[in-house]
Amino acid sequence: MKNIVVVDTSIALKWVIDESDSKAAEKLLEDWNDREALILAPALLAYEITNALYQRIRRNEISLERCKEALRGFALVGIEFDFSQDFSLSTRATELARFYNLPATYDAHYLALAEREQCELWTADRRLWNSIRGKLSWVRWLDDYQPNPTPTE
Repeated sequence: MKNIVVVDTSIALKWVIDESDSKAAEKLLEDWNDREALILAPALLAYEITNALYQRIRRNEISLERCKEALRGFALVGIEFDFSQDFSLSTRATELARFYNLPATYDAHYLALAEREQCELWTADRRLWNSIRGKLSWVRWLDDYQPNPTPTE
């Protein structure tokens, strides 16, 4: 596999909002940074993160100020966004969504990008995982992540 990883919203959100498995997602990010991996995502990730945070505001789970703070933190993570100029990624996302019977093409864009880059896609999205588990070896589930052991001195 290349030194590139694709990350979806379910993972990236854990880097800026405390969730039960945020520590594992943060350790995964540290491991990627240690090995100088390129963290890649379709441009729609920025919109999905914003919407996920906004939905938390609507449910009174976070304040507008906390949302702004999370968005500032997200901007510092260092994700490189893919702004595809042609529709081949969207075409492939449509094919993947149809093949795996996904309810929309959003998640399939992450699949299509990882497939195109021949790299892993990391997710914590249970619905996506249940749809593709065991079918795409390069899609990884956060709960299966095993941190690299810290060397002893």
